[in-house]
Amino acid sequence: MLKHLIHGKRTKVIATLGPASNSKEIIEQMIIQGVDVVRLNASHHRDPSVYKKMVQTVRKVAKKAHRHVSIFLDLQGPKIRVGKIKKGTRLNAGDSVILTSNPLVGTAETVYINYPSLVQDLNLGDPIYIDDGRICLEVTQKEKEHLCANVKVGGELSDYKGVNFPNTTMSTSPITEKDQKDIQGAIAAKVDYIALSFVSDPEDIVELRGILDQSKAKGIRIIAKIERPQAVEQLSAIIKLADAVMVARGDLGVEIGVEKVPKIQKRIIRNCNRHLTPVIVATQMLESMIHSEVATRAEVSDVANAIYDLCDAVMLSGETAIGVNPVNVIKVISQICKESDHHVNAIRNEEQTQLSSIVSTHARTSSFCIAAEQIAIENNATAIMTFTSSGSTPLFTSKLSAILPILAPTDNELVCSQMALYRGV
Repeated sequence: MLKHLIHGKRTKVIATLGPASNSKEIIEQMIIQGVDVVRLNASHHRDPSVYKKMVQTVRKVAKKAHRHVSIFLDLQGPKIRVGKIKKGTRLNAGDSVILTSNPLVGTAETVYINYPSLVQDLNLGDPIYIDDGRICLEVTQKEKEHLCANVKVGGELSDYKGVNFPNTTMSTSPITEKDQKDIQGAIAAKVDYIALSFVSDPEDIVELRGILDQSKAKGIRIIAKIERPQAVEQLSAIIKLADAVMVARGDLGVEIGVEKVPKIQKRIIRNCNRHLTPVIVATQMLESMIHSEVATRAEVSDVANAIYDLCDAVMLSGETAIGVNPVNVIKVISQICKESDHHVNAIRNEEQTQLSSIVSTHARTSSFCIAAEQIAIENNATAIMTFTSSGSTPLFTSKLSAILPILAPTDNELVCSQMALYRGV
């Protein structure tokens, strides 16, 4: 085990379970190849009772492989979509279209959007993106029961395409009725984390924390998914309240523009590391491997760059959920992590500015961790050991050190699973 830690990867790999990876055999092989965290996608399950069986399967397989694997449920959140659309419908640039929250079959003249506060929340000039931004509208008029919008970028429109309101402050909670049921299912299944989708405000984290507290599930931690401009604006406050953060690049790219995603990604990682908060980079990391056995050079560079920025984990979605070879995907991304992690060690001196910032904020604990690392290096140690009951000291050490692996003995089974997300631990 120690040899594996010393020579293996430090960045953690998250795999999403799905039709291609639900069997015990595939899960076991993925864990052997390098999976540290398993994601359950609530968007793909209507019955919350399935989570318990999935968690039990992962726990059993992980134990057989002598690994501690963390598990989180990713809540669906308020998925806004258009309704049923008449076949052959096309929205042309320059045309006007009526948008309503009253159900009907959509045409080029009138489109139903399943957001009850549509008229209340949107304002004149607000952009509306449909189908991952392929169609773009702008609100031109507000009536009592509908909006009028101008088509800025047209295209073919079909049933149930996703809708984004990037400039709109939502009046509704990001925790839907389905999410409420899924949260209870996650609690019953004893997951380690719950990921909250479409966070806009720190109060969204407080709301979920309150639900967990009322359900006597205080041990479950919260991952805040950053995918809205409003969340970026309140990033520091959200990071302080969340237990971990995810750079959810899919919807984030639609809402802020894909050209802005790289700099926002770097900003989120930097801020999370400053606040000693685990950070995940997600979406389209090895997207081509859904259909291919080989990753593109651009994808490899994308994963490596996230690691160079010192993220804690990289996440796979469709690649392992529906991909042609989930086990091979894990093998490939683990190799990328290993090579990049070794290179990170070689350029450690470039991270001294960030280190100084952390030290000034958490002086006492940081001093102990820095001293331990210095002693370990001077004495040619192969690892640093941090005994813990809460997971805090290993997290501090992880954020301060990119060189040595960290062994974290604990008397708490839940903390042991949760630390599977921490880089190098």
